[in-house]
Amino acid sequence: MKYTVILVMLLCVCITAGCSYLDEGAPARYPTNPPTSLPTPESKVATVEPYAMALHLTDLPDGYIIKERSEVAYAELNPLAREEGWKQGYYVAFYRMDVKNYDITGITQQISVYPLNRIGIIFDDAKGNLLSRENTSITLTELPFPKTGDRTVALRTVDANDPYGIMTYTIVFTKKDVLEQIDMRGTTTDYEVLKNIAATAAQKIR
Repeated sequence: MKYTVILVMLLCVCITAGCSYLDEGAPARYPTNPPTSLPTPESKVATVEPYAMALHLTDLPDGYIIKERSEVAYAELNPLAREEGWKQGYYVAFYRMDVKNYDITGITQQISVYPLNRIGIIFDDAKGNLLSRENTSITLTELPFPKTGDRTVALRTVDANDPYGIMTYTIVFTKKDVLEQIDMRGTTTDYEVLKNIAATAAQKIR
């Protein structure tokens, strides 16, 4: 009887130990990959204010100074801009002068924000207005220009009656819900410099 009790106790210990072993090795859990977060889609409209998109002296070649920086007033707009839902805008002007060589060159930037679904209409109108200036003395030539933003047009304007030989280069482009016009006008102009300036301006639209 004594041996029987001992045998039963040993069996119980073995069974208990076996259960404990099985519990510790209970179903293996395989690591799962954490859910991949999707990138946040880029906003289709500008998320910074117009003044933050404006060019600075550091964006221009040496020698330029600021002539004017200002918010655009609603009263200054043409009727079409109002009808198409103009929201806000900013204007900045720079110039460089070399009195000894009778040389002066100016750069202006006009920034305008419109509803996204109207920006194409405004671009077409701005381009049309520029081309309409051509007459018997004023010649406009459309120039090749690197893709800037969503729409771009580049023009050179020459006035045969200008005694100083002043030339104007104009870049108009849209990006998101922003339309910009950048002009370089003067006795010394550089189209390559203007290309770089326009690229810098487009990068500021975020």
